[in-house]
Amino acid sequence: MYQQVYDAKGNPVEDLFVDRNGDGQITDKDLYKYKQATPKLFLGAYSNATWKKWNGGFSLRANFGNYMYNNRNSSTGTQRNILNPLNYLNNGSIDVLNTGFVGGGSRYFLSDYYVQNASFLRMDNIYVGYNAGNWLSKNTNLSITANVQNVFVVTKYDGVDPEIGGGIDNNFYPRPRTFILGVNLDF
Repeated sequence: MYQQVYDAKGNPVEDLFVDRNGDGQITDKDLYKYKQATPKLFLGAYSNATWKKWNGGFSLRANFGNYMYNNRNSSTGTQRNILNPLNYLNNGSIDVLNTGFVGGGSRYFLSDYYVQNASFLRMDNIYVGYNAGNWLSKNTNLSITANVQNVFVVTKYDGVDPEIGGGIDNNFYPRPRTFILGVNLDF
């Protein structure tokens, strides 16, 4: 990454980077390793409980100390991307309001400004079920379940997903939130 230079207000200055080797010019020799994509700490919790005819549970996971390159902001967060030189409008990231980047240069893609803390807490699954017991006759059993997958993610990361392999938030399909209702009749 190139080490981004910031103005007095803390905003990144477009195409201005630290000359890390002191040779008076910004070249590939000024690139440095910045942060890590792999978490320093993994945590997980799972619970399953039953009470009378009810049952339920959840699963939680957390990663701490991992960083992600927010490629969505870097590739769509410039004025040039939104007001394309070919005279049509593109979708853009709201990050252009933070940076004010026009997008004429190409080095900003390697700016450490786009590397963000991607620590998160994710609830992968939560479910609740009810066993109605004998239904219609002695030999039948009715149970009803409700399940939600990808319930929530708590993170300060403002990209699409803080948990992408390789550390670059780019070219993947976002995880859907899925609701499942199940009815099981045993006879």
